[in-house]
Amino acid sequence: MTASALELQPRRAARMPGAWPLLGHAPALLRDPLRFLTRAYRAGDVVSLRLGPKAAYLVNGQDAIKQILVADAARYDKGFQFDQLRTLMGDGVGTTADPVKHRRQRRLLRPAFDHAHVETYVPVMAQAAQEAAGRWPTVPSIDAGAEMRALSMSVVARAMFDVGAGTSAESPAAGTVLAALPTLLGGMGRRAVLPLPVLDRLPTPGNRAFDRALTDLDALADRMVAERRAAAAADPSGAQTAHCLLDTILAAVDDDLRGMTDAQAHDEIMTVLLAGTETTAGTLSWILHVLSGDPESQREVQREAEQVVGASLPRAADLSALRFTRRLVTEVLRLYPAGWILGRRPMEAMSVADVTIPAGAQVLLNFYGLHRDPEIYTDPYRFDPGRWQDGETDPPRPHFLPFGLGPHACLGEGFAMSQILTTVAVVFSRYTVRPVPASVVRPVARITLHPGVVPLIVEER
Repeated sequence: MTASALELQPRRAARMPGAWPLLGHAPALLRDPLRFLTRAYRAGDVVSLRLGPKAAYLVNGQDAIKQILVADAARYDKGFQFDQLRTLMGDGVGTTADPVKHRRQRRLLRPAFDHAHVETYVPVMAQAAQEAAGRWPTVPSIDAGAEMRALSMSVVARAMFDVGAGTSAESPAAGTVLAALPTLLGGMGRRAVLPLPVLDRLPTPGNRAFDRALTDLDALADRMVAERRAAAAADPSGAQTAHCLLDTILAAVDDDLRGMTDAQAHDEIMTVLLAGTETTAGTLSWILHVLSGDPESQREVQREAEQVVGASLPRAADLSALRFTRRLVTEVLRLYPAGWILGRRPMEAMSVADVTIPAGAQVLLNFYGLHRDPEIYTDPYRFDPGRWQDGETDPPRPHFLPFGLGPHACLGEGFAMSQILTTVAVVFSRYTVRPVPASVVRPVARITLHPGVVPLIVEER
């Protein structure tokens, strides 16, 4: 609610100790962000920080987070991280600061990610997972993080662009995505967390590679929009045209029967490719890591995959029967939410948990701390899929926010969950994974929370 609407004496936010001169809390947040968020979560519902010379507010309380994301969502924009991402990804539904545009684009995109459409992508997900996993036993070990990124890129690219997707060969469009995305995702992580425009303009090899990758992906998005529009014009009935995700996006119209412009479609392609890859890949990497160290849970996933899927590839209808696997995925999302922190910026002075936050201040929502709150989750640092036994399909929100909440919640949640469940069923119906001896897996908290290198040995069952 707005601060001006209340007649109260606002209290001051608790101050986080440990600020450096000039730099504030930025060194601690960059050096070990998860430890910092865990400490800060215990300091109060709203905690004041300094990021360099600027004041910021870390919001921990579940009611305060819900207020910002739901009740007062229209009074906040997305903050400085999204300002930076907007210059790189375009003004799509995930980055736009315009609330009217966001609502319109979200309505236009919704049909592409509804349940019926997502079901049609499951064969693509299953085949891509089978192809990727089939190579793993032929090498001494794999880096599951790198493998899951490549797999997620392939799935999103095939679903987005490949007409008649499901063939084993990658299309030229998918090949361009696979070549460009690793460079872009790596560069965007640093640029969003620590924007340094002067350094980004220097002609370093890394900057040149980033600029080339962005140019290639921009050109691909423009070319595919033109090609799919031409295909639709040549076959108005759609009877002779195979459809991909991009076709559904281009066919959508609003209440005034207006669809997306080419520029809007370009920006939504960039959003789906960039946002839809890293989040799913990180979750799958965590799942493989966790199961490699938990033989009992791995055997249960294998038994369930055998019972539900057997020797076949999973179908969309099979996913609802993967009950233990869904509980396991939910627990991984609790412990390692891809969206570990979320930025917002009030457009007017706001009262949050009786603390007045001035207009324009940076607000950070502490999802990582919320997911490990001992008052919500018993023994919160323990991996325990059984904690979801009674509410496996509907975790308690706003306590559980891996896909956000409110009008800006992730549109691709159904797509992501389908890909995760499908991939786990494909992999564990055929293989066993175990960690490379003496290997250490460390979390990396940048745009998303994902593991670093995940060395695994994969063996046929």
